[in-house]
Amino acid sequence: MRNNGSTHAGKFIALKIVVLFLANVVFSQSQGGMSYLPVPDLSAATYTLAVHEVNFEGVSNLGKQRLSYDQVKGSPFYNDNFQQAEIFMADGRSLGRYMVKFNLLTQEFHFLGKDKAEMVVPNDLARRIVVYDQSDTTLQKAVFVRTVDFTLPSAKPMGDYAEQLNKGQAVLYKIAKKNVVTADSLFGTLKRYYFGTTYAYYVGVNGRITPLKKLSEDAIFSALPAIGKLEDWARKNKINLKKEEGVLALMHQWNASFKQ
Repeated sequence: MRNNGSTHAGKFIALKIVVLFLANVVFSQSQGGMSYLPVPDLSAATYTLAVHEVNFEGVSNLGKQRLSYDQVKGSPFYNDNFQQAEIFMADGRSLGRYMVKFNLLTQEFHFLGKDKAEMVVPNDLARRIVVYDQSDTTLQKAVFVRTVDFTLPSAKPMGDYAEQLNKGQAVLYKIAKKNVVTADSLFGTLKRYYFGTTYAYYVGVNGRITPLKKLSEDAIFSALPAIGKLEDWARKNKINLKKEEGVLALMHQWNASFKQ
């Protein structure tokens, strides 16, 4: 019985040590001492240095490869320059304004931290990021939302940053992703690498998210409820629903028609 008691006591002590260790992991050091996430700004958040490299499955059965961004033609970023942006948490609180740029390859926002070190904004912390115009920082240039809150009909959360392209009851979202594409050189002696881009569109109406297989009349009309006479309006005005501008024009009209 003493041995069992000693064993249980040992297990309890070991468990306590693990719990204390894990508790310390989620804390981060700030000037004012220890603070627990979420925090009112990024100064005490747990973040990592941005890495300008990509891991991907190699070609010709070479296994996983690692390339620096300089070895891949093109750019993985939404914009190569850092831009002023405001970062919001899930509860709507602002973390403040930072100089950021969006990495479409990793679906992460980089920001300039202390001593201009390039860091990564924690995805679980930043749920909405508003990018401002460089010449007039009162004007919003782009809005990105972390779509973990968006649930598809399959009940699967999307989990990427989507660009919110308009405001209103009906919203068009776009998810842009970069990936590394390989191709043979002219004589097939070398491999060339470049960043390719894929796009996915979604329509959100009152919290219901509908994925669009492509931009088209059928897809848009099916995603917008009570479309009614707006179908005739779109055709009469020659609105091209195969393009973003056309879809946004229709959604603006739909929002105006159902404005409460």
